[in-house]
Amino acid sequence: MSKELKIGIIALITLAVMIWGFQYMKGKNLLKKGYTFSAVYSDVEGLSVASPVQINGLSVGAISGITVNPDDVRTMIVTFDVEGDFKLPNSTVALNAAPPSVIGSRKIILDFDHLCTSGDCLQGGERLQSGVRGIVASLVGGDEVDGIISGMRQNLGPMMDTVIQRITSTDNNNSIGNSLQNLDEVTQNLSALTANLNKLLRASTGNIATTMENLATVSGSFAKTNEDLENMITNLSAFSTDIVEADLGGTLAKTGETLDSTNDLLTGLKTTVTEANSSFASVSSMLQKVDTGQGTIGKLLNDPEIYHKLKSTTEHLALLLQDLRLNPKRYVRLSVFGRKGNQYTSPEEDPAMGTIKTDVDKGN
Repeated sequence: MSKELKIGIIALITLAVMIWGFQYMKGKNLLKKGYTFSAVYSDVEGLSVASPVQINGLSVGAISGITVNPDDVRTMIVTFDVEGDFKLPNSTVALNAAPPSVIGSRKIILDFDHLCTSGDCLQGGERLQSGVRGIVASLVGGDEVDGIISGMRQNLGPMMDTVIQRITSTDNNNSIGNSLQNLDEVTQNLSALTANLNKLLRASTGNIATTMENLATVSGSFAKTNEDLENMITNLSAFSTDIVEADLGGTLAKTGETLDSTNDLLTGLKTTVTEANSSFASVSSMLQKVDTGQGTIGKLLNDPEIYHKLKSTTEHLALLLQDLRLNPKRYVRLSVFGRKGNQYTSPEEDPAMGTIKTDVDKGN
């Protein structure tokens, strides 16, 4: 064989071993015949992919997948493979069983009571009935749980009756019963005392509240009076200090000078106001003359003929400047050799005719 063929065969064998090993780690042996089943559980805590599937303690497969039930999202679908030629009946129940110890993990146990016949055998792909087995049932066996519970009831019943009789008995020799009776009497006395205290407190609540309010009012009055006295003493002390330290003669003299300065200032202010009134009167008289058309400014502002003349003069000046710009030869003639200038030709579009359209204006 060529090297390429040998490499290809080795690669195929390696790939097959890897696939088989991966499936084997998931709990599925591709070299053995098996069946695939599923079951629905409301809680799959403790179960995982590759968790074992057992029949009477014998591992016959493993869980291959756990998904959410699309028909009811509050439940989970657990898919598992069963290897070997096991003939399971239709009544097989897949129990989610707890481990028999605190170290192990949960597993799936297939529970059935008889071997199948040709008519009721599972063919693979069916959804089995599901159930849950607790840790007690896993430790003692599901069939023995009821017997253990019944035995506990039978044994604990007389014991509990004896304990209750010992507790409730009032015999002198029964210390427990006497202690409980004394405790009951003490409890009753405490209840009566508490009731009396409640009545006394309810009767005295109004008086106590009034007394506390009066005390609060008196305390507030004392505090306010004390504060007022402290302020009064402080003010008297400050006033006395100011009288002792103050120079009354100098203060009065300065006050007189200040009053004289204030009087002079008021006199000057009165003069200023009088002059301002006179100025306002002059301005008012001038504005009145302007408004009635007196004087040069009044005639300029009120005579419409002057306005029209100024407007006409402005228009003629604009026409003259426009014609000077369009026909400079008409006003300025330059001749180096004394040659007579060309005769003036009136333009086709004379600005004086009101149709001013120059090349510059057309370009703009």
